[in-house]
Amino acid sequence: MKKKIVLLSAVLLIAIASAFAINGNLISSQEDVPEFLLTVYQYGGGSTQSGVEVVMFNSSGGIIKTGITGTNGKCDLSGNHTTDTYTIKAWYLPRPNDGQFGQTTQYYNGVSVYPNITLGPNY
Repeated sequence: MKKKIVLLSAVLLIAIASAFAINGNLISSQEDVPEFLLTVYQYGGGSTQSGVEVVMFNSSGGIIKTGITGTNGKCDLSGNHTTDTYTIKAWYLPRPNDGQFGQTTQYYNGVSVYPNITLGPNY
């Protein structure tokens, strides 16, 4: 009986150790997604701008994500993005039809990035 308990304990211990080795961590199975956090500044770059429409494009010109900046002038563009060079455009709301906007290009390879855009004058 004592040998069965020792053997069962050893097997259980090996199973738990194997689970940790395979999964990395049993408590947290969700991978951390790197931040892709844009900050939009007003004309002149002195203050952030809330209520700005933001559109993120991949290198093929496809829209990847859209959003509106919050009261802090930030727009969270985080996601499971592939390694690529992304173009981000920002417009004061409502978006004008004359094609004027602020823009930045950001290379992303899975590491957190914090790009900025400074808008032109609000017309």
